[in-house]
Amino acid sequence: MRQALAFLVIQLALAASLLLFLTPYTRLVAICVLPLVFVYPLCKRFTHWPQAVLRAAFNWGMLMAWAEVTGHIPAGAVLMWAGAIAWQIGYDTVYAYVDVKDDSQLGLKSTAILFGPNGKTYIGLFYALTVGAWSLGGWLLGMSLPYAIGMLVIAAHLAWQTWRIDLARPEVNFGLFLANILTGALLACAAFIGTW
Repeated sequence: MRQALAFLVIQLALAASLLLFLTPYTRLVAICVLPLVFVYPLCKRFTHWPQAVLRAAFNWGMLMAWAEVTGHIPAGAVLMWAGAIAWQIGYDTVYAYVDVKDDSQLGLKSTAILFGPNGKTYIGLFYALTVGAWSLGGWLLGMSLPYAIGMLVIAAHLAWQTWRIDLARPEVNFGLFLANILTGALLACAAFIGTW
């Protein structure tokens, strides 16, 4: 426990030093993520939604980037952030099915345990929320037609993943978890060409 606390203090000190280079507004946005950082390590013990807490914190940098560059956080940026959270809950749940038996035996909680045999449906729902949030967010941010085409490709890729999920086969689910590297690359490409 002492080592973990020391590591946390070092990480927070390093992160705090980065605040010196940011605008006051972005510093405020950055400080708002701290409750999520502190509560996440305990989440698997008291909620089935640890992925949501982790991903909300993990993606907070998106909001900070918008705050730093534009001086505000537009609705489109919030939708992109929410879409990233939904996407990562989806693929983290796919991964959670890889070790769902171990987590159950240890008394831990996860969305895989919560969803049980209905996981494929819920993962598909989170992927649909992802595409919806990213599509609307991109539109609000003024992305062009190539971005919309990229969203169609991402929708097809996530639909393929959902179709392939086999909750009883960890090796298949692990491969689908890794397939989300391509999803991230597709989003980056769509956003890049969508700004033209």
